[in-house]
Amino acid sequence: MDQIFLLLLTAATSLGAVVVGVRVLGLVRARLKTAVHCALELVGASVVFFVVNLIVALPVILAVRAFTSQFLSVYLLNDLMLIVLSTLQGIVFCCWRRA
Repeated sequence: MDQIFLLLLTAATSLGAVVVGVRVLGLVRARLKTAVHCALELVGASVVFFVVNLIVALPVILAVRAFTSQFLSVYLLNDLMLIVLSTLQGIVFCCWRRA
């Protein structure tokens, strides 16, 4: 039920955003498909950065453990901030590519 509620909530706010965009802001509904493609590109780039960050971070953590007296936990990679920063990396990269 929780997932259905969240899905209905986001569907309703998305529909509201389309209505406000078309009626109040004068946005063209036909360009919504292009906007969705752009958003999916941003999501894809963010996922790629997230995976690369994980691939790079794990050996670094293991190397720090092996070659120094410091202990870094692999649980550092479970931090929500990694997702936020990876998303920011993806957004900046896509914007840079388009500039």
